[in-house]
Amino acid sequence: METSAAAPDFLPSEITQESVEAALKSDKGSEAHLVSFTVHEFTQKGDHYATLVARVNVNYSLYEKDHSVSYVVKYNPKHFKAFEKFTYVLFKKEALFYQHLVQHIQSQLHELGQTPLRVPKCFHTSLAENQEVIFLEDLRPRGFKMFDRKKGMDVAHTKLVLEELARLHAASYLLKAKIPDLAKKYPILNLDWLNYADDAREKTYETFTKQMDIVKDMLSKVGGYEVTENWLSRNKERVLEILDNQLERVPPFDVLCHGDCWNNNMLFRYNDKGVPVEVMLLDLQMCRQASLATDLNYLFHTSLEGHVRKTNLEIFLDIYYSVFLGVTQAGGTAMPFTQLELRQEYRNRLEYGLLMALLVTVIVICEGDVNKEDQEGFSESIKDILDQLVATSPILRPRFLSIFDEMVENGIFE
Repeated sequence: METSAAAPDFLPSEITQESVEAALKSDKGSEAHLVSFTVHEFTQKGDHYATLVARVNVNYSLYEKDHSVSYVVKYNPKHFKAFEKFTYVLFKKEALFYQHLVQHIQSQLHELGQTPLRVPKCFHTSLAENQEVIFLEDLRPRGFKMFDRKKGMDVAHTKLVLEELARLHAASYLLKAKIPDLAKKYPILNLDWLNYADDAREKTYETFTKQMDIVKDMLSKVGGYEVTENWLSRNKERVLEILDNQLERVPPFDVLCHGDCWNNNMLFRYNDKGVPVEVMLLDLQMCRQASLATDLNYLFHTSLEGHVRKTNLEIFLDIYYSVFLGVTQAGGTAMPFTQLELRQEYRNRLEYGLLMALLVTVIVICEGDVNKEDQEGFSESIKDILDQLVATSPILRPRFLSIFDEMVENGIFE
């Protein structure tokens, strides 16, 4: 039986017959025989920056019966030219997560009688040059859908994400009894904003300071945000110091973090009434050892509208604490921090939430229409689009300006 590939109009060079066969046999067993496959663009503009994503539909035979299956494939980690070195490190981090880290976490949860961490199954990875791929379970046939990134998540969606983050964090905390330091065992976890390449500090400084200038100019057009403008002006030169301090590993909050946990990087399944009942965490390319509060601040300041975040903050932190406590109790380990200590640690990492919002939330407001070819073009396209949206964007105030209001209330801008 011959094997055929996709039509030549869309067949990325990274997605080969050999890689499809490897994923198929990993998924369905060594007796599965690849008959044919087609490759299709999977996401819309703005859905992904670190990699490109395709859907691979596979026809195969198994025990003389014909079957079909689909996979989601991440590939070409160097396509975002403005941040090529950074995104390539992120791709390698995500491959590490699926090759090793998730097995550690799932094993830990299994020992405690807990539900497995809700992430897609991975069937094949390759880091060979120009053949970089990650083959993942296609969750859409199971009813999972992407949340509209322009909408802030409500309490029901946020609750599901917090529960899953707490299980990831708590399992990694308990894992220290077996592996005291995941970042020592897997050194790539140490690569981050400030050290991913020889010129990392220079590139990161340029990225954040340009973004701070763009936001400062935008706020001057909006009016009424002089305190925020002053903070951005004063802290431009120390942005690397802020990042360094915010990502410092401080026990007992030092855990394996998702690192990029916003509503573009998760899928939800709904019941017949449209209520979210399950979440899947995706895109763990920025996983790192850091304070659990960096994940919480990232989530709250990129994925929630201000009124949801502000009015439910205590409830959200209590939900997170309760699930973390449940995992540690199942492991026969004392809870490493109190609810008051969790609240204080969350406040201690507010600046990280702010800096991430300057990047991520701005892109959401700009609807993904940004230049990916070079860093200068990226910043200029952000500025041009943001200038046009100041007076017209319906999500500017609830998703973005509300963050600055709360930073003032919390004393961050003093």
